[in-house]
Amino acid sequence: MNGKGLHEMRSALTGAALFLATALPASAQVIAIGPEGVTSVSGPSVTTPDGIVPIRSERKTPVVSSPRHAAAAPLLESAGDAADLSPRLLEAIAYVESRFNTKAISPKGAVGMMQLMPGTAAELGVDPHDPEENARGGADYLRKMVTMFGNNVELAVAAYNAGPAAVLKYGGVPPYAETRSYVDAVMDYLAKSSVPETE
Repeated sequence: MNGKGLHEMRSALTGAALFLATALPASAQVIAIGPEGVTSVSGPSVTTPDGIVPIRSERKTPVVSSPRHAAAAPLLESAGDAADLSPRLLEAIAYVESRFNTKAISPKGAVGMMQLMPGTAAELGVDPHDPEENARGGADYLRKMVTMFGNNVELAVAAYNAGPAAVLKYGGVPPYAETRSYVDAVMDYLAKSSVPETE
């Protein structure tokens, strides 16, 4: 795929993630993709600043199915509803952060499936060791990032990883290899979970 094609795909994925984050009601939609990218969409839609018309996923099966995911799914669903975020977006974050491991502790001290730093958890008023509160804290923090960065999901995800100050400093996704890989992994998960299942 050439550079233009990769740029178009990334723009489309960013638009799709933006739509997922707004958690609009689900309904059947059809998308047509031609050589120049998205050519038509039928069904409810929103328009991004780039002119992309993203769609909401009708997919019911997660990208990853495991006992950890099964235990995390209802927590992410509840936390997403409370924060007005797509549970699929939270699922992508939880997968990339910890593979849904509610007992995960990073070398830097981040805790739980949403990998909350103790200071952040304290600011959010949650116990990061409690899986339900961890999910809620992660959702609340991500909602703040989504709002701060004007509903730009890619920047919000980058801020979740590197902190909002880094995103503001660089005026976009920071040039850190870890953060760029993190954003790519989250967007890839969202892209895979946005593909409608075939009968």
